[in-house]
Amino acid sequence: MKMKKYRFIILSVLILIVSSCQSDYSLEKSVFIEDVTSPGLPIYSEWGYNTFGAYIDREKFISESSQLPAKIIVNADTLNLTLKGVMGYGYQVSMKFSIKGFSPADYPDLIMLNDTTINLKDSKCIVSLNIGGVSNVLKIIEGTIQFKRVQNLYVDKELSKAILSGYFNFKTFMQGEPIAISNGRFDLGIGYDNFYNY
Repeated sequence: MKMKKYRFIILSVLILIVSSCQSDYSLEKSVFIEDVTSPGLPIYSEWGYNTFGAYIDREKFISESSQLPAKIIVNADTLNLTLKGVMGYGYQVSMKFSIKGFSPADYPDLIMLNDTTINLKDSKCIVSLNIGGVSNVLKIIEGTIQFKRVQNLYVDKELSKAILSGYFNFKTFMQGEPIAISNGRFDLGIGYDNFYNY
């Protein structure tokens, strides 16, 4: 009986050691918690869950756990935030917000976006949508992207990621017909692996 007890203790300690070694990897995972008021979309959160979601004319567009949900690429004076996910019956979709006049040098500088709302109809903004390999620059009727909270995440006193959380909603045209992208929300961890400035 004592031998079983010692084995159990040793096994428990090994599990704790292995799980603590993998804690940095867990920051990369996506945590999808469904919003009961917006079925099929993730809840709004500010914890770096690496998720996003919106309705594209009532069809859900969401991040998925098998691919990196977001990437930021800064070229010259333009920040490009790309959200990659799926829509409907597994169509690969990406939505890109290009914001001219904002060029952070590195991901910690994203904190300057904290509590910022950007009018997507402004000439300094371009929104494009790629569905199944077909890309379109969207003509925005009205809408905004709001960076409600941007915070830097430290793990063991080392900067790990910037967490961007907020909302987006806009109206546009697809195939000559007006549509709404609604209930958009994001909670993204941006760090070394998905921030590029060149």
